[in-house]
Amino acid sequence: MSRIVKIFKAFRNHPKKTILFSALAAYGINYAKSKYEEEQLLAAYCKEASWYGDQPLPYSANHRHITVLLNPAAAGGKCKAQFDKYCAPLLHLAGLKVAIVRTEHQGQARDLMAIMEKTDGVVLAGGDGTLSEALTGLLRRTDDAASRLPLSILPLGACSVAGKAVWGLSEQPQPRDLLEATMAVVREVLSPMDVMEVLPLTSADENPAKPIFACMLEWGAYRDAWERRDKYWYWATLRRYVTYLFSSYKDLNWDCSCSVLYTLPCAGCSRCAGPASSPQDVKEKNIGRSKRWYHYLLPSMGNVNLGHEKPDTSLPHTRPTEDRSGVINPECGEVHEETVGRVCDVRVATRNSPAASHLLPHQLLFRTGATDTSTTEFISEGWRRTSSGAATHAREQLVGSITIRPTGELKNNQGDEREFYVDGESYEVRPVTVRVRPRAVSIFAPPRPA
Repeated sequence: MSRIVKIFKAFRNHPKKTILFSALAAYGINYAKSKYEEEQLLAAYCKEASWYGDQPLPYSANHRHITVLLNPAAAGGKCKAQFDKYCAPLLHLAGLKVAIVRTEHQGQARDLMAIMEKTDGVVLAGGDGTLSEALTGLLRRTDDAASRLPLSILPLGACSVAGKAVWGLSEQPQPRDLLEATMAVVREVLSPMDVMEVLPLTSADENPAKPIFACMLEWGAYRDAWERRDKYWYWATLRRYVTYLFSSYKDLNWDCSCSVLYTLPCAGCSRCAGPASSPQDVKEKNIGRSKRWYHYLLPSMGNVNLGHEKPDTSLPHTRPTEDRSGVINPECGEVHEETVGRVCDVRVATRNSPAASHLLPHQLLFRTGATDTSTTEFISEGWRRTSSGAATHAREQLVGSITIRPTGELKNNQGDEREFYVDGESYEVRPVTVRVRPRAVSIFAPPRPA
């Protein structure tokens, strides 16, 4: 008893030390508790993945083959460590054949997807730039590869806007989110994903440009300032705020004047929808994709799934389409023209971004910022976007397609071309046409709620 009294007297006589060591002890206990819960969670997911791996493989069925495109530079170099800790064990325990390819330079993911074959799915371990490259390489192909190569979006990058939208995340992904995204590959849970097509416009004497496929296009001072944040690395976590303060007097793209041609969204009518496809047409289109040559020599197995056959959800964009020949929409295809002057921010987004997740598959959200923004307004708006992720816009318009023709100054003070940012990747500012491609690809994820 006397020893306990002495301990309490020591606490009373040294209040500062008591507070310090109490705070350290509380932090240590909370850290140990979170790590224990994380290990328990990982063990539960590993147990489920092992159950899939222990299932007997039917005769003549092939193991599923998954190709991982890993960007080791994503998330500040932490992407590989997170993938190895949370994602890779589940794929191996599930009995999947996993081939990991590390991207070493910009554009490599696009080039790989342009020739990708002999795989049952592609896992994208990176940020928005990796996703945009993979979508571009896949959808530029002419062999209908998008119908047989589903993608998995692991939100491992520091800027994974599409990954957060797909998985309904408002903050940085937690271990549970990464585990659940990986298990969607193991469970073969598939859903369609809408994609934005950005087509640069060329003059008559230029070669036609190839389209870029992504989820968001950004142009203006706020994005220019955000791209400068790594220059203030010595401010540590405050660099996200300091960049707007120090960039307010820099040479940013303050004038995003442009002429805009847009059409209103149309869910499908007799004018824009193609002829309806019948179940027989879809069946003939899918012949040879779910069967191998020796299956025709074997007796019919009925509805038995041989393991390598894809469920019906793997082909969401080759299902019978609805007959829209009787639907009349007088506004479909009608072009509206407007002029946008001296705004500091322009954005075009699909529903694969948190700010536009309420859109329908055939809609794009066109937003413009305020006109003639002052320094104080610029800094306060930049801090608001950093802290809450919500942006203030002077105008919002739902469109089906939009053509943007810049009319402001296209070069900075150094004579360099100003830049668009398509999913974080920079491109020179030039006239572009943006349209939405509903249900363009399949992804490993549960269907999004209506």
